[in-house]
Amino acid sequence: MYLLNKQLKKRPKNLNLRSVKFPMSAIMSVGHRAAGLLLFLSLPYFIYLFQLSMANETEFMQIKAELQSPVIKLFFLIIIWAFAHHFFAGIRYFLLDVDIGIDKKWAQKTAALVMISGFIIFFIVSIFLFL
Repeated sequence: MYLLNKQLKKRPKNLNLRSVKFPMSAIMSVGHRAAGLLLFLSLPYFIYLFQLSMANETEFMQIKAELQSPVIKLFFLIIIWAFAHHFFAGIRYFLLDVDIGIDKKWAQKTAALVMISGFIIFFIVSIFLFL
């Protein structure tokens, strides 16, 4: 036991996370968590918008005009990316739970596919939103 502790103390420590090369599945996992948090935190805003839009026609028209702002459109694009990424990553995790794509090669490929799919949805929606 003493030898093991002595070996652990001699191991180099790298605390600089920018120098560590993370696998694609780790990056995708962090994105999945961030997307879930973003969706959860944006929920009160969407409930508030829904409540105002259902109040009367004038408030609905006011909200519709405010949603044409480029800043709000960018916010919605980020939310759409978060939803798409969270959706595709959820499907990937479900397949991993039933032992589909569990080996390292397929796990890395499906992680890359999730990342690419989220950005494809992002770009398609951005074309329709800003044109």
